[in-house]
Amino acid sequence: MQLQRQFSGQLIAIDSNSAIASGGEGRIYPIAQDSSLVAKIYHRPTDEDGDKLTVMFSMPPDAPIAEPGHASIAWPIDLLHTVGGREKIVGFVMPRVKQALPVHTFYTPKTRREQKPLFNYLYLHRTARNLASAVNALHVRGYVIGDVNESNILVTDTALVTLVDTDSFQVRDPYTGYVYRCPVGKPEFTPPELQGQTFRDIDRAPEHDLFGLAVLIFQLLMEGTHPFSGVYLGSGEPPSLEARIRSGHFPTGTKRIPYRPMPAAPNLEMLHPRLRQMFVRCFEEGHGNPAARPDAKTWVNAIREAEDALVTCSKNTQHKYGSHLSRCPWCDRAKLLKGRDPFPSRGAVSSGLHLQPAKTKRKKPLPQPPVREPAARRQQPATGLPRPLGQYAVPLLPMPMSSRSRTPAPRAPVGKFERLVQDAAWGGVWGSLCLAAAAGVVSAIAEGGGAVLGAIFVGSIWGSFFGMMWGVFTLSPNQIWRKWGGVFVGAAWGAFLLAAIAGAVSGAINGNRAIGEAILSGAGVGIVWGCIWASFRPPLAMPVGRVWGRRGGYLGAVWGAFLGTVAGVCLGAGLVVWQQYNGQMRPVNEFAGLLLGVAIVAAGVGALGGLVSGGFLGFCGFSPKLPASFQPSGMKGGALGAIWGSFLGTFAGAVLGAGVSAMFPAVSAGVPVELGPVAGAIVGSGLGAIWGAVSGTVWGALGKW
Repeated sequence: MQLQRQFSGQLIAIDSNSAIASGGEGRIYPIAQDSSLVAKIYHRPTDEDGDKLTVMFSMPPDAPIAEPGHASIAWPIDLLHTVGGREKIVGFVMPRVKQALPVHTFYTPKTRREQKPLFNYLYLHRTARNLASAVNALHVRGYVIGDVNESNILVTDTALVTLVDTDSFQVRDPYTGYVYRCPVGKPEFTPPELQGQTFRDIDRAPEHDLFGLAVLIFQLLMEGTHPFSGVYLGSGEPPSLEARIRSGHFPTGTKRIPYRPMPAAPNLEMLHPRLRQMFVRCFEEGHGNPAARPDAKTWVNAIREAEDALVTCSKNTQHKYGSHLSRCPWCDRAKLLKGRDPFPSRGAVSSGLHLQPAKTKRKKPLPQPPVREPAARRQQPATGLPRPLGQYAVPLLPMPMSSRSRTPAPRAPVGKFERLVQDAAWGGVWGSLCLAAAAGVVSAIAEGGGAVLGAIFVGSIWGSFFGMMWGVFTLSPNQIWRKWGGVFVGAAWGAFLLAAIAGAVSGAINGNRAIGEAILSGAGVGIVWGCIWASFRPPLAMPVGRVWGRRGGYLGAVWGAFLGTVAGVCLGAGLVVWQQYNGQMRPVNEFAGLLLGVAIVAAGVGALGGLVSGGFLGFCGFSPKLPASFQPSGMKGGALGAIWGSFLGTFAGAVLGAGVSAMFPAVSAGVPVELGPVAGAIVGSGLGAIWGAVSGTVWGALGKW
């Protein structure tokens, strides 16, 4: 079958007989064009699946480990839809995980000894630490795993971790509040407050994941022992594991319960003291108060501290244990298990002694010289020997993942406060330039000055030349036709900048206070605009299929505000122009003032009417999707910026206009007092919608999302 990647536009062919894996929801296939990627195709794709994947694609979590060729979270990097007819999302593209095994292979002593015998206690600590880092990256972004279990966690022989089956995570749409729930879960990793509940009916929280995370960390560091397994000391049949979790019976904890630890389980004292405290805090204090469970970042720091405190046994360099212990617990455990060393030495692995079932009485073997393997074999060990951990570094802070490539971005993501300050600063500059240019042009027309008009002409010529050169030297030969787009854009920018500069200079030379006041008011409006733009992000996740209800109403209101603004400006300005050239000739000043006033009022009426009617139609299921989806720029960014900007401007302008009219009635002179806020809201929404559409177009085209 042939499918198309939604955002790259690439066509890919899927061989239905080449499935790598199959599950209840879909199958995973290789992608011939790129061996580092795979495609997951659903058996029965639904519109809700497409909506959920779109939200996930638009807001990927940061990559906690910046290791080339490794993905800590197998996140959708593109969506797949059918070709021809009604386009329908049927799956997604994600990174391919190679040379990795489920985490239980490493924490179960038997399978670890058979498949990864040199994966020692240091590697288990690093695995737990990387797992906590990946979970923390998801929680920071607002995602909840839900179905925490050992099958969805893959580990390499260098302790790198990958979370898979990400499309089953719980996802919340931040713009509509709709929650795509995780309908499944394993009881042994489910917290006590959710035991016995139907997962399809509940919204999960990060503290629910934290219980399962603690269980997995406990198993990694305690030889696969489940924290709630133990020997029942009561009468009758021993309760199930689910019942023990529900009751909070943690055998190695501090409370008196009818259980004792399993005879073959490692002693809890083997763990670093801080880790012991955190397990008690999670399984005992967290039993009645889920908020008391340590978060993932706390686990990362605690495991790092425990890892740094590990020392090496003098008898077996594969034995790593905490410096708080007086003797090696793994040597004692090997004796307890009759020679089954949990972490056999390299010599034992080379000679195959680690696979013997039990130690029997035999003559002590003579010491053998160390086995030197050929270089080729050392590079690709046949026995599954791991590479050293030191070949990569785990960063303390998450590294951002680029949405358009699989390599980490070079800089950390901008925080909310930093983005607010940046956009407010840019908004002030933008507002000052806009009002300086507008005031300069109006002054030149009213007073007959030619300096500003001459500057506009010169700026157009300069901008055209610069735009053409930019197009010639930055575009590939097969895109050279786009240089004419650069000419027009450059001409517009050149005219705008020279008009702003000439207006400011002219106002300063001629002592025109009106231009100075316009520049200051523009700076204030721009700062407000920048704060609003930074505070409210557009719904970049595009809905697929029929959109209705809250989400449809929301998107319908966004579209309605934009279309109403455009329609209002065109109808209002068109009416004035038609009257001007149909016999009612007015002076230039009067005509310009009337044109601007009518356009603003008509834009306000259209924006407010479109917002209400669009919201209603969208709620009923008639809302179109937005024209772009993830951090667009250029033409798509400009289109989305205009739509989103008019919506924000309508709201902000209506609120500010109504508030100013209510507090200062003189502003609404000639309007009845009781209608002052209404008139202020209409005029304010008109100004805001026009400003938002123009500014949003520019900011969206520049990629300022």
